[in-house]
Amino acid sequence: MNLGVSTYSFWHFERSREPLKHYLELAARYGFSGVEVLWLNLESLSTTYLKEVRRAAFALGLDIYALDIHNNFVQPDEEKRRREVERVKRWIEIGAELGVKLIRIESGRWGTARSFDELMKMRGVEKPLPGYTNDDAVEWVVDSTYQCLDEAEKHGIILGLENHWGLTTRAEDMLKILRRVGSKYFGAVMDTGNFIENTYEQLEAIAPYTVMVHAKTYFGGGLWYEIEIDYSRIFEILRRYGFNGWISLEYEGKAPYEEGVRRSIELLKNYIHS
Repeated sequence: MNLGVSTYSFWHFERSREPLKHYLELAARYGFSGVEVLWLNLESLSTTYLKEVRRAAFALGLDIYALDIHNNFVQPDEEKRRREVERVKRWIEIGAELGVKLIRIESGRWGTARSFDELMKMRGVEKPLPGYTNDDAVEWVVDSTYQCLDEAEKHGIILGLENHWGLTTRAEDMLKILRRVGSKYFGAVMDTGNFIENTYEQLEAIAPYTVMVHAKTYFGGGLWYEIEIDYSRIFEILRRYGFNGWISLEYEGKAPYEEGVRRSIELLKNYIHS
């Protein structure tokens, strides 16, 4: 397994942010093998800029293995879903210019929670819009994902669906999507902190489909919530299902970045190299 870091780990949606090159330099300094770029940390989408990012990472000895985007396929309006599909296709092109192997996508969510704070109070479980069910949303996500696969295969990029609130808050609904799509260019991004209830049972359920892992840590306490994660148990699950890919740190604690990221490396290396 390889240990990388999401640029999100150095910037938690704060108002001020450093240039992406700064986060690349931090990743190299801490000894990570690669980086996962959060789309919000890209300062431009021009070809010139993306090539420079790729060159800068190479000069630092880093692999840009993934791009983390936001999308929402959970929308009753077919035209809105079509626009989301086109948006994901465009991000696949951008990812190809960056040289990524995987793009993290989301199912999306209903939007019935008025804010992220409210969603967290509801443990990530959102009620469907009136007149619709989660099964309707599963159909939309499956269909929308299929429409993106030709573009993903064209560029040799895997689309990774994360258990990231909304429709994928529960493994039960996530599995319906994973089983229906069934492509070698589609799999699961396992986030170790996003199944709040029955954590290990749900993580094991998606383990056979896992193509990348988001390893959450909460040193200093969680920003929105915190769960105790038994990484010994998680790595046992991953090895049981033959996972040998990227472990991508998502540090989400209140401790200063330098301390939190350093302690996260020490923690995860114990299991990656055991």
